[in-house]
Amino acid sequence: MNTITEERISSISGYSAEECMNIVRRIRITARYYSQREQTGMHKSLFRGRGIDFTDIREYEYGDDIRSMDWNVTARYRKPHVRIYNEERERTLYLVIDRSASSSFGAEVSKDIKILEIAATILYSAVKEGDAAGTLLFTDTIEKYIPARKGKNHAASVINTIISHNPVSKQTDIKNAAEFLLGRLKRKSQIVIISDFDSPSFEDAVALLGRRHDVQAIQVSDEHETEIPNVGRVEIMDPETGEQICIDTSDQDFREQYREIAKFHQEKLTDYFCKNRIPALHIQTTDPYRDVFLKLNTFYRRIA
Repeated sequence: MNTITEERISSISGYSAEECMNIVRRIRITARYYSQREQTGMHKSLFRGRGIDFTDIREYEYGDDIRSMDWNVTARYRKPHVRIYNEERERTLYLVIDRSASSSFGAEVSKDIKILEIAATILYSAVKEGDAAGTLLFTDTIEKYIPARKGKNHAASVINTIISHNPVSKQTDIKNAAEFLLGRLKRKSQIVIISDFDSPSFEDAVALLGRRHDVQAIQVSDEHETEIPNVGRVEIMDPETGEQICIDTSDQDFREQYREIAKFHQEKLTDYFCKNRIPALHIQTTDPYRDVFLKLNTFYRRIA
């Protein structure tokens, strides 16, 4: 991307629009550098599977994918044969991004900055391959929907929207976002949900979405959501509900109980993704961008 229109206002907590755009520019340069070093990665692996149109069968040639082997024909002719498919040229990506108030949380770096890094990296990968990309920003309502299109200018518009859109709500409802896409997307698409997944009753809707589309989950969290430091009595506020409570962080039993609750929640979420065959990646706010890129790169190579 050569140019990105800068917006005056940023909805990213603690960052101006200019600072966010500088982050995006660094991502573009760094991602290009690591892509060249790796020689491969998410650019070819972001979209899983092959074209669905079967066209022919021919004898196996060196380098053919073993997964294309037609074992019935191979047994009949006693020579390896593979199935030939037309490649799907129109591939569509949707970034489904959590913009609830909890995304502004972070001890050093906020979750919404990491979400921006992740979204920009995946978006650049799609643009590099000439694929269409769109986005859905959600809270407990549909904040903004941009249909998928190709091109650098469209990608720049998507990034500007992620940075500048000011959510009208603070709470989270992943179920509502999943149901919106189920009703809107008629063609099989690649859907990447980027959230902390602290949302009620989304499991059935996301599982159904995963049966109709290729869905991946990228969870972004902060270490202080699972480990409370010993800093004495503090007053904390739920960013989504505004509820305030006073807690004594010097109480070791309280910290241990909190740690166990957080561990149980994470194990339950991981088990859900596994049972529903939804590839999932966990990224922390403390991860430097180099690690974010390498994690994404490894993740998409593994699930390809």
